[in-house]
Amino acid sequence: MAVVIVHYHLNAGGVTRVIEETSRCLREGGVAHVILTGCASTGSDLPFRVIEGLNYLRETGGHSAQRLLDEMRSVTVQALGPGPHVWHFHNHSLGVNLMMPEIVALLATEGERLILQLHDLAEDGRPGNYPLLAASETPYPDAPQIRYAFVNSRDRGRFIAAGVPEERSVLLPNPIRIPAASPESSSSPARVLYPVRGIRRKNLGEVFLLAALSPEGTRYATTLAPTQLRWLPYFEEWRMFSESSGLPVDLAVVGRLPAEDGDSSFESWQAQATHFLSTSVAEGFGLAFLEAAAIGKPLLGRDLPTVTPDLKNQGIKPGRLYQRLLVPCAWIDCGLLNQRLTDALQARFEAYGGDFDHDRVEEMREAMHVDGHFDFGNLPEELQRMAIHRLLNGAPSDEVLVEVDGRRVPASAWLEQTLEWRTPSVTASQLDHYSPTAHLARLTSLHNELLATEPQAPAFLEKRRVLEQYLGAENFHFLLT
Repeated sequence: MAVVIVHYHLNAGGVTRVIEETSRCLREGGVAHVILTGCASTGSDLPFRVIEGLNYLRETGGHSAQRLLDEMRSVTVQALGPGPHVWHFHNHSLGVNLMMPEIVALLATEGERLILQLHDLAEDGRPGNYPLLAASETPYPDAPQIRYAFVNSRDRGRFIAAGVPEERSVLLPNPIRIPAASPESSSSPARVLYPVRGIRRKNLGEVFLLAALSPEGTRYATTLAPTQLRWLPYFEEWRMFSESSGLPVDLAVVGRLPAEDGDSSFESWQAQATHFLSTSVAEGFGLAFLEAAAIGKPLLGRDLPTVTPDLKNQGIKPGRLYQRLLVPCAWIDCGLLNQRLTDALQARFEAYGGDFDHDRVEEMREAMHVDGHFDFGNLPEELQRMAIHRLLNGAPSDEVLVEVDGRRVPASAWLEQTLEWRTPSVTASQLDHYSPTAHLARLTSLHNELLATEPQAPAFLEKRRVLEQYLGAENFHFLLT
């Protein structure tokens, strides 16, 4: 048996880190494997092969899925021999490569063993991606030799509801390797690091609001800028806001600014940090919640009820987290909010192929109200900046609240207490469930199970049934439009 891992790129990011760790696990377990990718950093020691057609691709340029698959097979045989192979795809249905769903369908039809691991979905808050996925009639094959692997229980449950047999869907949590201990920082006031590439859903505006509410002398930093052109305008607006507001937030510091007691490397910024932060509004697995504990740093920020229940089921309290960060409705221009909501919902329905109903605007706006407040993380960026300006211009800071397990308290008081807390809420032993050893055991079991199956011709899920699982009002978010 040998394993073929397929992903669009090996650029810095969450999925790449998962692939790197998976490759390391397979290598330690003696499992032959190759990674097929559309582009990769030259310094990587991964066993990868670059096939340009696997990169983000909105137009075929005259190439066919069959021709690309033939190239993938040829490269695989050169690297691993004739097989049998297990093909492990990451995010094949993300809607960033026109041919990827067709390649998966071809392999399924030919009886190949497939693992389709879904970290992110075009259906889930990525309306700009969905038209590319909609071009495929067969993105979701189902057969005994195919397993869908999910990084959280929510997505697994939704795909089961859409028609994937329960026995062909598995939870495959991301592996966490505990590195050599990072030096503890005794900085006072606190130094808070958000290890993130600053794309829109990472909710950079919330970093600025927290900075405005934190004790004097506290500083915040984020690590990386976006690489995709679509996210750069949002990031640039926050960069300019950082300069104009004077708030103690440094953006994209790695490789650009030196830490106080070191160079500009991630390792120096990590060592300096007293706390890690996460304000993201959507994640597949939530690596940040566990990586902070792995290096012995306390975590604070926004809870994600789509992913933290799986951690809590393992007895893990991932950090000091709030469910909402609430600002008064009086701070928000509701006319502008209505206009932005109308625009966003109309674009969402058009992208997903539904009929737009203006009544949904009022319904959605009312759903956003929380006892005279809005959740700051579910406001468009320009309204986030207006709210921060209200605070900087003298609005009472104790009107900004955090909601923690149903209790609401002033965010400034919560931050003062939380930033004094310097001990992680997770111990190293609690991460055993996510260890490389446990990950390799799950993969090996999955590979053996697939190799023991008798391949059959696939059926295909009706893709609209999958989409409908993600179109509810509870899934709408400005930062995911």
